[in-house]
Amino acid sequence: MFHSIRSIKLSDLKECAREGLAYLSAGFLVAPLYLAALCIQHYILGSWTSPLSIVLIVIMIFVFPLLLIKLRRPIRRRIDEALYGWRLPYREMMFNSPGKLNNILDINELARELLEPVPRALMASQVSLLLLEDEGFVSKFSNQLLGVQPPPPLKFGKDSKLVNWLSQYQMPLSAEEISKHRQSGRLGDDEISTVRNGHIQFLVPMCSKQKLVGIIALGLKQARGSYCKDDIGALVKIGSEISRTIENAQQYAAAIEKAHVDELTGLLTHGFFHRRVDEEISRCSRFGNIFSVLFIDLDLFKSYNDAFGHIAGDRILKEIAGCIRASIRSIDIPCRYGGDEFGVVLTGSSIDDAYDVAERIRKTIESRMDSLGVAITSSIGVASWPTSGATKEALLLAADSALYWSKRSGRNRVSLASSVLSTLRFDNSSEQEIIEAVHALAATVDAKDHYTYGHSKKTSEYAVRIAQELGYSVERIAKLKAAAMLHDIGKIRVPDNILFKPGPLISDEWVAIREHPKFGVAILKHIKGLSGCLPIIQHHHEHFDGNGYPAGLAGDAIPLDARILAVADAYDAMTSPRPYRPNKLTHQDALKELARCKGTYFDPELVRVFTELWKPLDLGELAGSYMR
Repeated sequence: MFHSIRSIKLSDLKECAREGLAYLSAGFLVAPLYLAALCIQHYILGSWTSPLSIVLIVIMIFVFPLLLIKLRRPIRRRIDEALYGWRLPYREMMFNSPGKLNNILDINELARELLEPVPRALMASQVSLLLLEDEGFVSKFSNQLLGVQPPPPLKFGKDSKLVNWLSQYQMPLSAEEISKHRQSGRLGDDEISTVRNGHIQFLVPMCSKQKLVGIIALGLKQARGSYCKDDIGALVKIGSEISRTIENAQQYAAAIEKAHVDELTGLLTHGFFHRRVDEEISRCSRFGNIFSVLFIDLDLFKSYNDAFGHIAGDRILKEIAGCIRASIRSIDIPCRYGGDEFGVVLTGSSIDDAYDVAERIRKTIESRMDSLGVAITSSIGVASWPTSGATKEALLLAADSALYWSKRSGRNRVSLASSVLSTLRFDNSSEQEIIEAVHALAATVDAKDHYTYGHSKKTSEYAVRIAQELGYSVERIAKLKAAAMLHDIGKIRVPDNILFKPGPLISDEWVAIREHPKFGVAILKHIKGLSGCLPIIQHHHEHFDGNGYPAGLAGDAIPLDARILAVADAYDAMTSPRPYRPNKLTHQDALKELARCKGTYFDPELVRVFTELWKPLDLGELAGSYMR
């Protein structure tokens, strides 16, 4: 019987076990109380059949089952904690999301709130939300577990048999069922390829009034497991409950977009471009993602416009808009920035991916203009968040500078903001530019985490003091100062719920924290002017005894600059408040803690040098606490 129920999935055995165990445990607690109450009643009244005894028994028959139901809830909570462990808060967040999302009209915020808890709640490697567009259902938003690559773009056409099946039956479709449909010839190879390449294990429809408005694509379950009926059922229920909200948000977004469409080119407007950049910075800061922007300027367009008139110029602008649309994905945002300038927001694209897109646009424009016999080309500047700029102003300035570089270098070319920055060096002639870039990047983490606001700047000041005491040259101090300012840049890839968690971290969450030096290196590696900072940033959490991370280096094998940074970083962390420990150490207590940990966490000589720096000063007591 057990095998039959399990094999044909008549019921979810885990759910049955949870409910049965909850009632059984509550019953074991209530039954003795009921028997004790009966015994006490009989002892006092001396009879089972007296009117008072019968009334009391009837009352107990109703009271104790209510007590059992009351006890079941906390017991069920304990059982869930035992079954799901650290995943339980994420499951509760997922189950509670429909009630919170009912009044949200911003599709970006809605998708973010919907997808954020799913990977950890269900142990899904990745999850994507596909929404309806002109050409079909396209993945607009995604999320994934830490260390898992973001899911590739997914797309199912409107006439897709798979979409028709989901729309008709409104039931989740597993990878196994999709494979069976393929064998029976019901699905095409392109649909099967999309499912396989996207590592999809389940497709969950989101329907509103019998209409398919979205699809949740669930990636493979971690640890080679399989999703239980409870997991998929919960996702189906949530999708059903918020499908109407999704539809309303899409209609609202379409209305807003229509109000921001340039009449001539059909692209979005200058104002919408700025709005989307703000939204992408907010979204990527929260999820730890990246994006890029392109600035496109037409070469010699003014001369053409003057020679052939504005009507001919308008036709060219329409052609250029078509070239840009044809060269980007449906999820990217093309805009007319002004006159003969265009801007594109490339969601989820690295600087290298953005360069490829920019080259494709440039070649498409060149080819199309050649076919029309028009001597117009394009110059393009590429910038990526946060490497090129942490704020919108810094990012757009970097893209504009790269565009200017393309113009100055001969036109009809693509330039990267990182290539422009790579010409900077730590010398007197470029010190101001590189410091501005460093401060803009460092502001990213400080802006994200108000608990560490100013931490980067204070850490760099302490590190510079140590370096000066060791007799560092001006160039080495500049390099160390930049590394100290940027040492926590990788934390923009750490989810907020981990970074701001008030309690102790579990092992899976510690992985995210331990990865932030590597994330920082990955973000900064494209800026050649900062290449000397990378070893310092990567190894500033190594311990002198070899028990640190990420490489487990020990003693002199750890770069000296990284050992200096470790001392400065720890001191400021100890004398600053943190969400997981609001009480901070005094200046003297922090120095004592450094001394206690010398030889294990820190280089003893550097601890001595740092401690000696404070002796001539009467600083009183400062605020602080240990940093993760």
